Amino acid sequence: MLYTDVRVRVWTDGGPITLTDQVLGVQVQDGLDSLPQGTVLLPLHRTVSPTSRRRYSELIQVGDLALVEMLAWDGERGDWEAVLHGPVTAVEEAEGLGPEGEAVTRLGVASMAHILAQDAVARWLWYGHVAGWKVVESQLSIQEMLDDPASVAYRYLTKIAFHHANWQNGGTLQDFIHLDMDGLKAVGPFALELQLVEGSHLEIVRRLLDPPLHEVFVTTDRAANLRGRLTSRAGQAPGEGQAATVVRWRAAPYPYPGTGEWERLPLHRLEGTWQPVRGRSAAKTDAPIRNFFLLYPAFTFADEYILLAMGVAVANRRSIARYGYRPLKARTLLVHNEALKPEKSVEEHLKTLTQRMAAQWNRLQEMEAGTLELPLAPWIRPGERVRFSGLWGYRELLGHVRARQLTWDPRTGGRMSLAVERALPPEVYGDPGWFGEGLEVVRAGSEVLAQAWKEEKRR
Repeated sequence: MLYTDVRVRVWTDGGPITLTDQVLGVQVQDGLDSLPQGTVLLPLHRTVSPTSRRRYSELIQVGDLALVEMLAWDGERGDWEAVLHGPVTAVEEAEGLGPEGEAVTRLGVASMAHILAQDAVARWLWYGHVAGWKVVESQLSIQEMLDDPASVAYRYLTKIAFHHANWQNGGTLQDFIHLDMDGLKAVGPFALELQLVEGSHLEIVRRLLDPPLHEVFVTTDRAANLRGRLTSRAGQAPGEGQAATVVRWRAAPYPYPGTGEWERLPLHRLEGTWQPVRGRSAAKTDAPIRNFFLLYPAFTFADEYILLAMGVAVANRRSIARYGYRPLKARTLLVHNEALKPEKSVEEHLKTLTQRMAAQWNRLQEMEAGTLELPLAPWIRPGERVRFSGLWGYRELLGHVRARQLTWDPRTGGRMSLAVERALPPEVYGDPGWFGEGLEVVRAGSEVLAQAWKEEKRR
């Protein structure tokens, strides 16, 4: 038997309000492509004294902080897990008409990353007139920006975004947001003037990203579970146990050229109490197919013609013949590796990165993607792995969690839906060569560039 429950608390201008006994329903969703968000369903009124009732819309305002925690326990395993912590983004009232009509209040809640996505840098409007742009500029030197993108993003958030963010509501962003940031150790001869750019903090960070070589996403966790390179101060919800919004930057961990990054991802076995019970869907489609890969350097002083000529291309000729030409073109700031093999040329380094990208996005049509519906297991988060029985239980599969949705209400308890991708038999994941099958380097960019220069001289 599985016991599930929720705890909800909101910190208002009038003090904290515990909503746990009043909750009519909770829904939370997050994923690699979306920021965590959710809704909390409440009655229309709250009894504030033996003789007085007030509407929740009078007690809770947009901008108040909320914490949502969920519990799933089978008598042996389970604990409270923070699933959402951040500002209230909406307070809605609704009333059903008719004899069974019910009046309710619906709270929209987002993670603390919502502030990073909304708090915008406009040097001409705020930093330039209030903080002074020279002050901001001095806190991130040129040398600190000549590094691998994960390190540059980490320094920008800790030295500029967290320090100068306008939001200060019961704390600062550094009090509530953890940074877990680690990526490929390579660097390019570039200098992004991060002190002078405009846009939201999250948008500025994503300009440093090298998709699909790197991934950045947001989830919610307890501080005790966090590992990696974190901010110096622990995020803690006011008056409650530790909880944090986590901004996680990582190298794409799919198994190539080895399996180490993939195997370090947390693995959850969906068996016993937590096996899929309400439904499972799976499909193989041609939508994700990519069979020609080009990675080119992000130099700011060259036009696209030269950049593409300097790039390295990898192709799967058999896939092209079967499915048609389906290219994936990407730019990268990682144009030279100084830490591991300084003697390696830029071209050789780009070749290695392109082969990595190609193998990680090769043969996706042979992997299953689908949805697993199972009892509530709030410790399973996007970016982690799950192992489960295939349809009709004829084999086991190992997959990657792309997104999740958690729901709870007093009548049916807690439920969970996982969007799973890259599902394959576990033994396949022990052979990284499987993912690179059929790939070949079809040209080295410098040869094309040299030929172009020769043709230009002839003219």
